[in-house]
Amino acid sequence: MNEPTLPAAWREGVIHPAYVRIAIALAERMGLAVDLRLPEGGRMVSVLDVSPLLAQLGVAQQPYLGIDLGSLIPASAHGAMGYAVVSSPTVGDAMHTLARYASMRNRFFHYRCQDDDSEVRLVLEPRMPLGPLRTFCEIGTAVSVFKMIQGVAGDEAAAHMHFDAHWNGEVPLHVPMQMHYAQAQTALRVPQAIARKATPTADAKLYASACRSCEEELAEIDGSLVSRLHTMMPGERQDWPSLKAAAERLAMSPRTLIRRLVAEGVTYQSVLDEAKSEMACWLLKNTKLPMSAIAERLGFVDDTNFSRSFRRWRGCTPLEYRKSF
Repeated sequence: MNEPTLPAAWREGVIHPAYVRIAIALAERMGLAVDLRLPEGGRMVSVLDVSPLLAQLGVAQQPYLGIDLGSLIPASAHGAMGYAVVSSPTVGDAMHTLARYASMRNRFFHYRCQDDDSEVRLVLEPRMPLGPLRTFCEIGTAVSVFKMIQGVAGDEAAAHMHFDAHWNGEVPLHVPMQMHYAQAQTALRVPQAIARKATPTADAKLYASACRSCEEELAEIDGSLVSRLHTMMPGERQDWPSLKAAAERLAMSPRTLIRRLVAEGVTYQSVLDEAKSEMACWLLKNTKLPMSAIAERLGFVDDTNFSRSFRRWRGCTPLEYRKSF
């Protein structure tokens, strides 16, 4: 039987730690004890980083927990993007602004805003294979971002909006929008008459300032060396790059790579350890490979060195981690 393969995109930073902390709070409200170490420096969190938390929550079996998570996310958790949305001149501008900047905080999806003569559509499309996590992630994302548009338009106007949900209506959403389940795409459709209306919180100066902050943050995320290093880390049967090899692939000297990583608050070894820790957790949870095979895939000479490193990364032995699932 073939072992499950790890989607490469699951290594990328895709979700802001502010949202992860809210998911941890949800888990604790459910009586779960969570021990999750977030990446250093407030960096975007990968699917692999949060997979232990999602497994604890059981989101593959209970995807409608996404309703609870999306409802818990306050406007303040959206950062500069939230300020840009609420200070937008019109409801339609708020939708376009959200589509432009939502990837600052949540990269599970592509966000597209489309206009025609009758309506403006804000569409969510998965940008990576999410497998059994898709419904939970899609519900949580849609509830949190569409709630922002509802907020700037008001409940009376929201009653004329259409909320198309890709998932079925087994657990209905209680929102003022008109719900349509089992649709081809998840989208919020807003009539042009509403989209053209001024928002009650419009503020030209705040909007300009927030958009500048968003552009700077987007550029920082997209240009992050740590993010680029994560994408070049190997799959399950490839060699782990040395500092020199990584620097060559980034077209810079090892010394320059070291200096730029220090500026981002990390070291090459810490990035490598983080990637190996993520891979180890994936293999321990999703395969039945013996410890010796996992150690070999991670570049360790023996089980003992692997076990010692894993305890340093995760605070428990590989065997203890595997038994926890």
